[in-house]
Amino acid sequence: MTEIWQSTPMRTFAEQVRQRADMSSADEASRVARATLTTLAEAVSAGQVDELAEGLPEELRNELSQRSGQARSLNKTEFLDRVSGEIATTDLETTEHQVRAVLTTLRQWAPAGETSDTVAQLPGSIAGLFE
Repeated sequence: MTEIWQSTPMRTFAEQVRQRADMSSADEASRVARATLTTLAEAVSAGQVDELAEGLPEELRNELSQRSGQARSLNKTEFLDRVSGEIATTDLETTEHQVRAVLTTLRQWAPAGETSDTVAQLPGSIAGLFE
């Protein structure tokens, strides 16, 4: 069942995540995308979040624009734990697979150069999730 309040771009973004992560529904993919991007927003500067969000669907831009403050230092395990705490899985391998799907999709949607700028602000263990 599709969330009727989602815009066409959000449904498209979620469907791309769903396909990449072999997930059963776009709604599940949407939850993973939101959890991943809000966690990512905690790990980079607020200015970078704003730049990155410009190419995203409005629903994700709105969520990310509420983030303020300085970047938090997270390692890969902490990052994945935060995401898994927001979605229905405790399996970090599954979470990592889904996070990678979101970040691959993000790379396609973000304005040119912004993903590289984002990766540059991250510790190597999290930056590796973009590959």
